[in-house]
This record gives sequence, structure tokens and C-alpha cells, in this order.
Amino acid sequence: MEVAGEDGRNVTESGKVPRLVDAARIDSIVAALCELERRNGIDRTLAVGELILTQFFAGDPALWRDRRRNKNNSIRRLAARKDCPFCKSALNEAVAVSVVVRELPCIRTFGHIGASHVACVLSLASEQQRDMLQMADQGRLSVRGLRRRVVSARRASGERRGRPATDAAMHLLKAAETDARRLAESIDRLRPFMPFADALSSRLRVLASAVDDAASELRACVEASGPGVTRVSSVGLRAPTG
Repeated sequence: MEVAGEDGRNVTESGKVPRLVDAARIDSIVAALCELERRNGIDRTLAVGELILTQFFAGDPALWRDRRRNKNNSIRRLAARKDCPFCKSALNEAVAVSVVVRELPCIRTFGHIGASHVACVLSLASEQQRDMLQMADQGRLSVRGLRRRVVSARRASGERRGRPATDAAMHLLKAAETDARRLAESIDRLRPFMPFADALSSRLRVLASAVDDAASELRACVEASGPGVTRVSSVGLRAPTG
């Protein structure tokens, strides 16, 4: 049996990668993803995850977990296609969620649990995942509430708190600050064109929604870090005036 490999090549049952997958097959995977995008809730996430796992990793979670060690990049290439409805992180998360549900089928009986809940517990061991999701289902916890419980559980198990920021983390922070300044500058440059044409206005609404989602996720990450976070002024992120 052969399925599409992680870099767009076929993977046999032995794990070998003998030849490239033709473009038509990749087209069919993208078409299937477009169909799945119409679904809602955890069913959509599970279907996407199973599709990627089956087509690129022979349905084997171990092959998916080894994708970085093996320098495989088919998910990245798939997500880079303009007609692919999901980004790389969404595809990887869908696979991770589907693997957890495979290993813990009881999750399907938890009426309150969605894909985002499952994503919250990905860093935990299997037994902890089950206990956390069961607690979240019984207590009808929000995703944010569950995320806080997960952080607390990891700290209780011995994970250090308040580790010094790594050089890589600081580099990413500086890049994000630069992007925020550029966004503020772009907004100021757009003002003279108000009122906007309908097409531009529509795209700006989509952009504003994406920025709101990113800001909410950033706040959730900060809140999950616990108390003691120093509040800083946002003046440095504003576009220059005058």
C-alpha cells in the first residue's frame, strides 16, 4: 500500500519514500479539504486530521511525529497553495487533535468538548489529557479556563515557572513589535482614502477580524503565564505622528 508522503512523495507500509506524488493527487487532497471546510466543530477538525494523516503518513501517528526529524515538509507545501483553505498550523493541529481522539475515544462522548479544548491538552501525557478533558466536560469549562488548568497542572508536576526568555523568544518578540508598528503606520496611511470603496472596506473588515483574533490569542498566552506580568505602555507600538 502507498500513500502520499510528507514531502509530496509516496510512503509505503515499510516507511520508504519511493517516488513523487503527481499533481492531480495533490489537487484531489486540496479539493477534499475545501469540502471539509464546510463542516463545523470538532467533526471538521477530526476529518481534516484523518485526511492528512492518511494521505501523507500512511495513517501512522509515529510517521507524523517524526516529520521534523525526517525533514519532511508536505504539510507546509500543501498549506502554501493558494487554494488550500487551511494554514500549516491548522493542518498540524488537526492531525494532533485527531491522534489524541484516536488514542482516547472517550472524548467523542464528551458533549461539551470541542477541538480547541483538545488542542489545549496536547502538551500533556495521555492520562492527564483524559482527566483534564473529562473535568472540562463535567465542569463545562471554556477553552481559556481549561488552558489555565493545564498551565497549573504542568507547574504542579515540576515545570519551572518564570524561565528567562531565550534569545529566540526575544527575536520573535522584536519581530512582532516591528510588525505592530508597521500595521499602525499602514492604518495611518489609509486614513486619507476614507471613506473606503466597498471592496476595500470588505477586505479591511476581514483584516480587522484577523488582528482581533491574534490579539485575543496573545492576551490568552499572557494570562496563561500567570500573575506578575509587568504592564508596559503601548506607545512604542504606535505609528510616528507629525
